[in-house]
Amino acid sequence: MELFFSSIDSLIWYPDQLFCMTGSHTTEPFDVGEAVSNLNGGSPSKSTEPPEEPDTNDEPASVALPDRATIEQYVEQVWPAPEFREHQKETVIDVLEKMYVDDNEVVTLSAPTGAGKSLIIYAVSRVISVAEGAKSFVTTPLNSLIDQIDGDDFIDNVTTIKGKNNYSCVHPQDRGAAVDDAICQREDDFSCDFKDTFDTDGGCPYYGRKNRAQETDIAVTNLSYLMANSMIPETEDARFQPRNFLAVDETQNIEDFALNFIGFTIDRREIPINFKLVDDMPEEDCDMEIMVGWLKQVLNEILNRLMELNRKPSLTHTENDDQEDLERLKHRISNFVQDYDEGRHWTKTRDGNTIKFEPVFIGRFIDRFLWKQSEKVLLSSATIPKGDFLDAVGLKEKRVAHVEVESTFPTKRRPVITKQMVGKMTKSERDDTIPKLAERLVEIANFHEGERGFVHCNSYDIMERIYEQLPWRVQQRTMCQDQSARMESLEEWYDSDEQMFLSVAMDEGISLDDDRARWQVVAKASYPFMGDERVNYRINEMGDWDWYANQAIIDLQQAVGRGMRSKDDYCVTYLLDSSFRNLLNKNEHLFEPWFLDSVDCFTDLDVYGKPETNFTFS
Repeated sequence: MELFFSSIDSLIWYPDQLFCMTGSHTTEPFDVGEAVSNLNGGSPSKSTEPPEEPDTNDEPASVALPDRATIEQYVEQVWPAPEFREHQKETVIDVLEKMYVDDNEVVTLSAPTGAGKSLIIYAVSRVISVAEGAKSFVTTPLNSLIDQIDGDDFIDNVTTIKGKNNYSCVHPQDRGAAVDDAICQREDDFSCDFKDTFDTDGGCPYYGRKNRAQETDIAVTNLSYLMANSMIPETEDARFQPRNFLAVDETQNIEDFALNFIGFTIDRREIPINFKLVDDMPEEDCDMEIMVGWLKQVLNEILNRLMELNRKPSLTHTENDDQEDLERLKHRISNFVQDYDEGRHWTKTRDGNTIKFEPVFIGRFIDRFLWKQSEKVLLSSATIPKGDFLDAVGLKEKRVAHVEVESTFPTKRRPVITKQMVGKMTKSERDDTIPKLAERLVEIANFHEGERGFVHCNSYDIMERIYEQLPWRVQQRTMCQDQSARMESLEEWYDSDEQMFLSVAMDEGISLDDDRARWQVVAKASYPFMGDERVNYRINEMGDWDWYANQAIIDLQQAVGRGMRSKDDYCVTYLLDSSFRNLLNKNEHLFEPWFLDSVDCFTDLDVYGKPETNFTFS
């Protein structure tokens, strides 16, 4: 049995369709699949059988590129920049040849900072559009990267689209409200004349833009948006149809994003249902069967509350928010129950009043919600995960080819210094290490007087403890990331005279080019938390140490890549956590060549990364 979900753009309700539900303290004969099917669009006059799964195998336009010479002609025709950077032309041709001449279904593109991945992906998409009229999806994990594409002067003939909450309503009755909370979302049968008009012609900034993106050959969006698209029934106009080509940029994040999309957390303080009608949450060490029974009670009350909201002709802003939250949770619990009943392994992690549910293996979900929306897939990143990554994301059985681009950045302008480690930053040894780390950080900052530095702290607790250990005079020239205004605090630092910025989870999505940062410190190796049951299962039950190390390696390489953004740039990175030593020594096969080349790339260093005799980066 497959579960089907309402549109991400409009919730489809049938308020007159009621169905019997058992009391909250029983789990039989409650049929989750039937209940969700009915709520998602069942009608009394129709069969009660679950609807068939939306067909995601519509044949998109096929592409036939006969040979490398023909591809080169198209690449030269569509290339938008005045000239090619080193390796760019060959890379575009290689990707297209491996896909459309050699007929591989998947190509991985390992392209370090400076390769110009955005233009490479754009050129691949444009070639198949110009040559064959084929359409493409381009996805990124972050909306900030979508904004970068929007602002790129060389990229046109694309339409970007994000979630409704990123756009403001233009209807006179709710002008300025976020579209996800606008009057069209809160009132039954509300008719809006702006929805069917392109945003460029004065229509709805969201629905009009989406209509335009559906017609554009290249649609750019985020991973969550495209995965949610797969849940929209094929008969709905809101659904993007499958396309020939899908590019997933920053693909190292795909497993985490899929987990966030499929997994869920139960916190009775945050779920707007009557928990008095639900048994107390089972103990942490209870059998999963008991937890599933309890979740069916929670789902029962979610469905009851949704029916109450559906009967209302209009909703308050709070009720509209509650409806969206409950819809999302309903989908995820229902998906979990179905998957668990089919014998798939999930983990549960209890943390006080909350409990998190995650599947151990995520590939089947990525295949269902992402890969089936295209014929060809390009996975691109500066840090393509090694090991069994393709298996983990559901692509093991595909025909796969690889394209690797050499770094064009001189290694001596991006050294990674390992000789200044001060101790381990594990939980048990952190108290002893942090004072020494702060002392070493002061020495590095003083050595780089007049140059700005960026410190990757791993957590807000570590950030605050490092800051507290700094001398007062150093604190005066240091800024800390604001947890509630992350990017705003970074921008404030850019515009300030402070030398140092202590950051958390900023190893991706930012650019510390030129004088923004001439040195970096990575304070802790970002290994996954062993207290998480999914991590624990992969290590203790599966012995998957490559996967465990890969998580820390990707974060490290991404952090290093923040500092040097062009061939003329330079940035020194210092690793201060002694745990990096084992990570490097035991896992060389998991690192990218461009990173290994930069590790202690000088042999005559003094203690802070420059030779003893008048070294300069210029």
